[in-house]
Amino acid sequence: MNFKSIENFYWVARLNSFNKAAVKLNTTQPAVSQRLNTFEQELGVKLLERTSRSLQLTEKGQIVYAYAEKYIQLNHELLKALSEKTALQATIRLGVAETIVHTWLVDFIEQVQQEYPAVTFDIVINITPMLKQAVEAGELDMAFLLESSCNFDCVEIPLCQFQHSFLIAPRFHKRFLERQLTLKDVSNSTILTYPKMTYPYMDLKNQLMQHSLKEPKTITSYSLATLIKMTEEGMGIGIIPHLSVIHELREKRLQILPSDLVLKPFRFSCVYIAGKDDLVKQSLSKIAQQIAQHSLRKLNNQFNGDDYR
Repeated sequence: MNFKSIENFYWVARLNSFNKAAVKLNTTQPAVSQRLNTFEQELGVKLLERTSRSLQLTEKGQIVYAYAEKYIQLNHELLKALSEKTALQATIRLGVAETIVHTWLVDFIEQVQQEYPAVTFDIVINITPMLKQAVEAGELDMAFLLESSCNFDCVEIPLCQFQHSFLIAPRFHKRFLERQLTLKDVSNSTILTYPKMTYPYMDLKNQLMQHSLKEPKTITSYSLATLIKMTEEGMGIGIIPHLSVIHELREKRLQILPSDLVLKPFRFSCVYIAGKDDLVKQSLSKIAQQIAQHSLRKLNNQFNGDDYR
């Protein structure tokens, strides 16, 4: 017994016609008749007495009809509840990588509040390895983190990517302003970047090794805010996603160094474990995708509209 069989019987009985039920269900009269016969066989009872002019519910048919009516109503209420965004209620423990905090997190929260006012957040900002562990342990419901293969069963949805640039504080490093940055320059400078096991650093190290150049002196941090601050203070060349420092570039506190070196971009994804609050998490991940892509287009338009080099 399945819902379609119940629905089929309900509309035949309510409309007192196989043909009308077929139109209602967008199918054919023989299909309606066959499904009703199968339904009666599954239940082992006669539901309708058929005459040339009308259909009459049997005693058992009246009992089944009463329950079928409840099934139809419950199904209608379920679909209505799912279609009403205000019906989604949850407090989501959300982990976020810092690059997203500096770019589109606020836009995401505002959009969620507009569409799902009953959804609230507990936000944790941390590095990707810690966010992954927290999602796996059930301490976070979902996370926006650096894309990487998770070693546990989860849903992973791509969100966006950020290209890195070589950045300096122009008032401290005027010698770099009038020429292309070379690998040799990088090798002989102090580099401010993410820790040595992250792929921005590993990518740079591999490019230097290919040209037989030494690793540079490095100051590393998982904190994007710390890297930005150290770069502004002239402590070295920062390897930073340039879309996260649009304001600093506009105010000339930082400047992008022209270079032929291209580093791999940061790719971010939304990760969650299926189970609790799936409908909420699916809805939020779709909003995150849309906001991330829209925000990056807007930031790229701002970036391309001004000369930051």
